[in-house]
Amino acid sequence: MIQNNKIYSLILPAAVLFISISGFIGNSGNNTSFVKNELISESGGARLHNQGSLNILSANDLSSGLKDTVYTDKDCWLELRIDKQMLYQHMRDGRTISYPVSTGQKNNDPTSLESRPGLFAIFHKVEHHQSSQFNAANMYNFMPFNQGIGFHSIDGKAYYSHLGVRPSSHGCIRMKHDDVKKLFKECPLGTLVLASRGYSARTVAFTPDNFVNEREYSKDETKLFLAENLYNILNGNYYKYDRERFVLNPKFIPVSGIYTSYDKKIPERQNIPKTHINVVILKDNLNLKDNKQILITEGNENLDEEIVEVGSAVTSFENIDSSEDLIKKYFNNPIGVLPYFGPKR
Repeated sequence: MIQNNKIYSLILPAAVLFISISGFIGNSGNNTSFVKNELISESGGARLHNQGSLNILSANDLSSGLKDTVYTDKDCWLELRIDKQMLYQHMRDGRTISYPVSTGQKNNDPTSLESRPGLFAIFHKVEHHQSSQFNAANMYNFMPFNQGIGFHSIDGKAYYSHLGVRPSSHGCIRMKHDDVKKLFKECPLGTLVLASRGYSARTVAFTPDNFVNEREYSKDETKLFLAENLYNILNGNYYKYDRERFVLNPKFIPVSGIYTSYDKKIPERQNIPKTHINVVILKDNLNLKDNKQILITEGNENLDEEIVEVGSAVTSFENIDSSEDLIKKYFNNPIGVLPYFGPKR
């Protein structure tokens, strides 16, 4: 017969491992009700091991590739990479279509505006618009998303040589005639536009088909929820607080955009909720008391109780005085309102 201490040496590590995983899943399970396996899709998930309905994760996996995710119910969203002079149209069916563009340049002309990062939404569409600032220049299939800045093409094709190469416009996003015409047709009002220079703490994801919010969210609630979500992930507490997940109403996005933390990086490691495991040795039958306790029994004798604590390094919070302060720092886009330059005479 195998001695009892050998049995314990096999049972106890396995039990602690199982319960630590169960505690992880049980705690984070409150955050994965939006779509099945959402935790994997939001975390990047390259090294995650998915077994059945349980995601068995390490602390590093929980932090890998994590972004603050904003959800859309549209069939596409647009990613403007200012650093690459490229526009990517992400489709609900998984396709990504690339377009070369030329963004706003920063030069000695005081009327030229450099393209800026942020999360925006297309709020207007017009097939032919004449500029109110630049000598009534023709702008075709114009779709503004950042105040007076939008996607469009202009007369001729000479500017094609700059597309995908370098910024060349006064501020808008120039595209080929056929490309912007296609976008105009496929992108309805409210299509989200995520502009960055290579880094953003926020990303966009599609909701499941036919998903609707559980209730109607007000504009003020939306601002606060988005600010809280970004605040928590930047302070390493993505998994420690409940997150509001909902379809973002694009009408609530200011024309100046939403802050995407382009100047503040997400920490490499997120804090993990601590799980307490109580192990009471009574006899060699392994019984699960709940998702945070295991009971090992041996006869009728109560032996020592061991508490195992699973957690990670603590990240300190930035001091926020009020909801208004939170929204100001983590929702409002600090680029501010763009200047207006009247037509040259």
